Amino acid sequence: MFYIFASAAALAFAFGTFFTKGVTLRISIFKAIGPLFLLNAVFALPFIGTGPSWKLITGPVPYLHIIAALSSGLVAYILFSMVAKSTASVSSVAPAMAPAVVLLLSPIFLSSSISLIQILLVTLLMGVTLFPLRNSISGLNSAKTIVFMLIAALGNGAVTIIAKLLADENVGMPETFVARQVIAGLAFIVLFPPVGLKFRDFFELVRRSFFMAIGWMTSITAIQNGSPLVVQTFLATIPITVILIETVAYRRKPERAIIISAIFTALGIAALSLTV
Repeated sequence: MFYIFASAAALAFAFGTFFTKGVTLRISIFKAIGPLFLLNAVFALPFIGTGPSWKLITGPVPYLHIIAALSSGLVAYILFSMVAKSTASVSSVAPAMAPAVVLLLSPIFLSSSISLIQILLVTLLMGVTLFPLRNSISGLNSAKTIVFMLIAALGNGAVTIIAKLLADENVGMPETFVARQVIAGLAFIVLFPPVGLKFRDFFELVRRSFFMAIGWMTSITAIQNGSPLVVQTFLATIPITVILIETVAYRRKPERAIIISAIFTALGIAALSLTV
């Protein structure tokens, strides 16, 4: 079942990433991040009463929430900076690299064993996902961009690991998601007050938050009920999906390498799923 949630998360994140460009074109990017985090939390309100009782001040839970919020905030800062200067595809590369982070951190923080075949499959999946992007994304060869992507990948991987650690503490999806979004949102509003936002900007913010909220909630559910490595590998398909969305939206023919990569990615995910 968690495969369905992981697939839904990848698709929702892809659309949310695509709509991020619209936000950066109309609104001062850093002023928009705080409201976006809080809007994400609003979409979780229908699920507040579901799952276990909240444990905001129990054991290590508050510290995990704070670390997750800091990681999410750092990733948002980097990705919005990248999208503002390039395309949505650029910011989508980080999720494709995050499986490697999860692969390295899982044995340390989750006491999970990783097999050689899983290492090979994750490496292969990262390769076939990133390969078509080498000519499709402007600025990918920039050293600064690559450093930004590595940091964002580390942040994405950390958020995934923390979601699983919170699940081990019997923290449900609503608390995991809402606490992170509210903490990060309030921090950004303090650092970058959303002064000057106009009512007409609201549509861009809500549209983007709708898809990102679905992506986060479904991915957290998948992580809590399945393998963080497999879930993160599903999310590695986001770059290819974003490029395909841009292809349709901007009416341009997809590159053959992207189509081939998409096929191999699907086959790789299927193979990786069988190893769990």
